Amino acid sequence: MERKKINRSTELGREGTTWFEVFARRDSTEPLTHIGAVEAPNDALAKARAWYVYDHHHWKEMCLVRTSAVISVTGEAHGLPIKVV
Repeated sequence: MERKKINRSTELGREGTTWFEVFARRDSTEPLTHIGAVEAPNDALAKARAWYVYDHHHWKEMCLVRTSAVISVTGEAHGLPIKVV
């Protein structure tokens, strides 16, 4: 399966972009799982990009969290990117 790509040069927007962490679950018995991240200039485009990039499953629920809103509890993640597992 070929990975979908977003043309960053035409999609970035004039005011810069924000990174969003993407969480999803396939059914109500599964926990929300971190499935990746998207970059977008606003919430609406972040939603569209998340659905476009991560549509390989029929998700029951998909949520976005601004990466800047993630708070490290252990303190070990200061300045480090969030890893997709």
